[in-house]
Amino acid sequence: MISDIVPIIVNTLRNAGVENVYSAFDAIPVESKGRSIFTVVGIESCSVSAPIYSYSTVYAPFKAEIGIKVTAPGDFSMGSVYGHYSENIEPVLEEMSSLTCSVREAAVKYDSNINRLVLNIRMNVTGMSRLERRTS
Repeated sequence: MISDIVPIIVNTLRNAGVENVYSAFDAIPVESKGRSIFTVVGIESCSVSAPIYSYSTVYAPFKAEIGIKVTAPGDFSMGSVYGHYSENIEPVLEEMSSLTCSVREAAVKYDSNINRLVLNIRMNVTGMSRLERRTS
């Protein structure tokens, strides 16, 4: 279930037309992710509540903190990086039907290690995982 959260967000963004979206767990070097703006989605923390059982299904409510990093070349302005997020990424996340997302923190800074501006977004995400029960 935890391993499904990041791919759901990455695929939803890609399917909505957002280009250069990657998982934080993909092991692709920064140099290979594109020279323009790209987005990296990762999971900061996750907790699962007590499962709810029905005859054929087990439901597991969860809460997670997702980290979204929008990176751009150093010559971009902070406004253009935030504009990319607010025009292309934020509306997609707000429309996700399978997860409830709310921004907890947003900050832009220059990362001298990769020579890029980075917009760090931390989001609280809640949802419910559904597993079919096996019958023997």
